[in-house]
Amino acid sequence: MLVHDLHPSLIVNNGLLRVVSETKEKITLKLLDKEGRITKSLTTLLEGNGIQDLFLNLSDLNSGTYILNTFCGGRFLKSIKFIKS
Repeated sequence: MLVHDLHPSLIVNNGLLRVVSETKEKITLKLLDKEGRITKSLTTLLEGNGIQDLFLNLSDLNSGTYILNTFCGGRFLKSIKFIKS
């Protein structure tokens, strides 16, 4: 599994996370605020058919800087910094 990027990097309400997975796998997303507290955690099943865009509704987050950490089976994949306006 490979996590590419999160678009846009300045999020108003929604973002798209691009992931590549050739097998069915669960991906866990943990969003941390600037103090390192987990503000949101999501788990979803990837279908395993190559490139997939995951729609993320982030409208419930307060404005600020966040880190999106991605995991697969407890294995850390990637960390992405973004701003919620």
